[in-house]
Amino acid sequence: MADTVQSIGIIGAIRPLAPAMSPARPAARIALRDATHEIHTRMHLHPALARLAAGTITAAEYRAVLARSLGFYAIAEPVLGLAGRLTDCLAVDLAELGFSPAMIADLPRCAPLAIADAPAVIGGRYVLIGASMGGKVMARALAARRDGGPALPVRFLTALSQNDWAQFTASLDENLPDAASRNRAAVAAAAIFAVYENWMAWHA
Repeated sequence: MADTVQSIGIIGAIRPLAPAMSPARPAARIALRDATHEIHTRMHLHPALARLAAGTITAAEYRAVLARSLGFYAIAEPVLGLAGRLTDCLAVDLAELGFSPAMIADLPRCAPLAIADAPAVIGGRYVLIGASMGGKVMARALAARRDGGPALPVRFLTALSQNDWAQFTASLDENLPDAASRNRAAVAAAAIFAVYENWMAWHA
């Protein structure tokens, strides 16, 4: 999440929302940030993602990270009503890295995501759009690599812009106007982030 990122079931407890928040404060964004904080902290320890963020990942390992990521995003984007831009960028990056269309089609997919209502959709979008802001940090780290290897494709890491994040977060309090809707979004965000964490644990 861009609030905390430089990226079946809930891991860690959802912190209860404060009973009274000033209307001027972005209450929904705070709830979502707090709900995903523990998983985000753990993801910093993921070996391959940590090396990606540091710019020390190998080309072979980067291929594996993108291939595994496609299995999550190909399931998550449609159910969250997103346009598939991240999945499409993953496919193009993988093709540049040597994957044939058949190889991409045969990559494993994660289990379907359970999305109960509109607040859950918002919680899921918070995870995916926010993680894309962290992808920009990873792309810069890759550009600074000094291992002499060929440049690695970063369409997936740079697919969404800061404006995409700003537009999304600007409407959070309007779309999640009360504690009940914020809690449902927070639970969904944590659950979907946990699915991603578990899916990427193949490389832990």
